Amino acid sequence: MSEQPRLRIFIFDDDPAITRLLQIMLSHKGHHVRTFPNPTACPVYNRTACTCPQDLPCADVIITDIMMPHMSGIDMLALQKAHGCKALAANKALLSASVNAEIQQAAADLGCHFLKKPFRINEVLDWLEECAQRLPANRQLADLEP
Repeated sequence: MSEQPRLRIFIFDDDPAITRLLQIMLSHKGHHVRTFPNPTACPVYNRTACTCPQDLPCADVIITDIMMPHMSGIDMLALQKAHGCKALAANKALLSASVNAEIQQAAADLGCHFLKKPFRINEVLDWLEECAQRLPANRQLADLEP
């Protein structure tokens, strides 16, 4: 097995325990993790008619809780898709404790993965390995520094 690249992972979740757990776990594996307590950090949040301002993806992987302030994770991913988010849809995941046909259908419609809380660490790591395999060898990411 080849060495997995260091991924830039964005986590949107208003639960500090979940974001801290994922940040520690994934940083320990060598990934660069940024956490956000709500979807307003995404550049397309405040844009209703504009496309994503980035030429390159901001992140290799995006994980979002479904129930968050201001906007649900489903709505955030749908808005990203509608406004030209450059991150791969298959490298996005919805995170939720509730599982129903509507949520599963929303994930399928968005082309993203579904992680059920409580999740197993190995489940997340296995999915991240799949995400890394989908990235082109010469991938580039947007410069996030001002």
